[in-house]
Amino acid sequence: MMAKRNFLLKFLFSNALLLLLLFIPFVLLAAKSSGEPRKDDPNSLFNTSLAYYQNGQFKEAIPPLKRLLEITPKDETALVLLGTIHLQIESLDESETYYKKALDVNPKNTDALNNLSLVYYKQKRYEAAISQLLQSLSVQPNSTDTLLTLATIYSEAGKTDDAVQTYKRLVQSDPKSDKAYNFLADVYFQKGQFDEIIKLYSHAPEKISKSADALTNLGFAYLYKDDLNQAAKLFNYSNQINPTKAETHYGLGIINRRQANLDAAIKEFKQATVLNNNYTNAFQELSISFEDKGDYIKALYYAHQVLKMMPEDAAVKSRYQVLKNKAVDYYLRKGSQAYLDNDFQNAVISWEKVLKLDPDNENAKKFISTAQNKTGKDIKSHNTNAEQFFLQNRFQDAYREWDAVLKIDPNNQAASEGMKKLKTKKVSTNDLITSQGLDYMKKGNVKAALEEFKSTLKVDPKNLVAKQYVDKLQNEQKSESEKYYRKGVELLSQGKINEAITNLEQALEVSPQDQRTKNLLYKARTQLRDNLKALMARGIELANAGRVAEAKEKFNEVLKLNPGNGEAADYLSKLTGQVSHAAVNKDEIKKLYYDGVSLYLDGQNRRAIEVWQKILVLDPQNQEAKSSIAKAEMELKEMEKRGIKVE
Repeated sequence: MMAKRNFLLKFLFSNALLLLLLFIPFVLLAAKSSGEPRKDDPNSLFNTSLAYYQNGQFKEAIPPLKRLLEITPKDETALVLLGTIHLQIESLDESETYYKKALDVNPKNTDALNNLSLVYYKQKRYEAAISQLLQSLSVQPNSTDTLLTLATIYSEAGKTDDAVQTYKRLVQSDPKSDKAYNFLADVYFQKGQFDEIIKLYSHAPEKISKSADALTNLGFAYLYKDDLNQAAKLFNYSNQINPTKAETHYGLGIINRRQANLDAAIKEFKQATVLNNNYTNAFQELSISFEDKGDYIKALYYAHQVLKMMPEDAAVKSRYQVLKNKAVDYYLRKGSQAYLDNDFQNAVISWEKVLKLDPDNENAKKFISTAQNKTGKDIKSHNTNAEQFFLQNRFQDAYREWDAVLKIDPNNQAASEGMKKLKTKKVSTNDLITSQGLDYMKKGNVKAALEEFKSTLKVDPKNLVAKQYVDKLQNEQKSESEKYYRKGVELLSQGKINEAITNLEQALEVSPQDQRTKNLLYKARTQLRDNLKALMARGIELANAGRVAEAKEKFNEVLKLNPGNGEAADYLSKLTGQVSHAAVNKDEIKKLYYDGVSLYLDGQNRRAIEVWQKILVLDPQNQEAKSSIAKAEMELKEMEKRGIKVE
């Protein structure tokens, strides 16, 4: 999903005085000097009124001017000042009257024209305000203040094209106008006209070298043209000028995330949120980055921050719920896979994370309870088996059983004592570890086998058998990773994004530091997000237009790519009154998988295999089911070989 900046297209004025200050100096320059003030002397009356005005005593400034106008009714300077005083005290009708009288005297009085436009602006009479400013520009075509005000009002009135043309004039008149450059850059961003931004700043090289805003705007232009190196240079220059600019850190975060440098991206996005704690896009990118790292707890935390900022946004609410469901499923599966790999502690840790996210999750409760109950029985059974094997001089089998106990409970006294007894028999621990590694290899658990052989080498660096197996397994991992990577490339070229992501994730699971796989996985995930977003937007557009059949097609495409997309499922349900086939299939597969895990946890391997095989009827390529079946079958054979009774 391509990240977007937060753009400000309207320059709003919270206080009309900000605009008035543009034009009042003209009034002050026209002030008339005099000698000693005399009663009914126009100059004396004007200066008295001006002194009151400058002291902020607006009401006191009015009578002298009115007396002056009784003497000289066509004094345009007095009329402009009187109009300005009434504008300050929000007496807009009176202000309008005096400015119009000044214009009757002199239609080209730019002070009157400009300030009358402010009266109309405050009354939201934008067309009238624009008309006055255009007349003023006919007198002074290059007035930067007038151009800025006109462009601002055009923008406020929703006349973006006119605002753009006026800001272009302003850039020609005042190449240093930050507002003009920023507005034009924002408009071009909205239209995706990145070359126009580059062209805009090419006319002001000095501005680029000194302005953090200009450098950041230009950096985003290159970023969205996919010139990451140039974008990074510009963002870094901007950061040197102003390290507190949140948008710059956001841009650097986007670059790092596109390069799959997630830790660096997260650091930049976090800094952006520190500098601007309402930076919705930065919080969103943090959530996505942590999701890509597989840290769903943090991903959900940042997704919740976005939800708090945009509680009514349907897409934000949907993403949060989809992410929460995905996190629950992820930790349930991670715990199940850890248990199948005999990593009991991490299995329970993962299931406990599920309960933090979903305290009522029945699967997690059942798995933890079953695992804890089974753990006690398993420890007793393993210790009993180990003692029997030891008495039969079957030391490798005894080692396997006591090692299994220590993996469940590293502090188990009986198993620790058993390991000591093996040493008294002068059985080589390294040989036993090597043997355990071979067991894992037979079960297809390459990761666990590699750890066992590496443990041997830590104790005995010269152990040639262990070294050979480490080299062999690492080469196998590399080959396996390459196989998954190539499959991912092939599937991505066929437009099968979900399948590509699954294979690339498996490649990364085998080789976690492979930058090439990280980069392609980022590309695939980004493409999936962009596709989902575009399909959802089009589906909603079609649904709102009453084109139901076409809308259903789009929502079904969303669910094919992401069966857990609640927003698409809701729309489809409203349109058809039925639950989608994709959603039903996904839910059935999920239920079967966890039913199998529950049976496996209970020691019913054969029944677990039967349940997992039902998944392959619905989804013949389901790797999770295949892997679980293979592990359970290997365990059955191994236990039967040792004479251990299993169900």
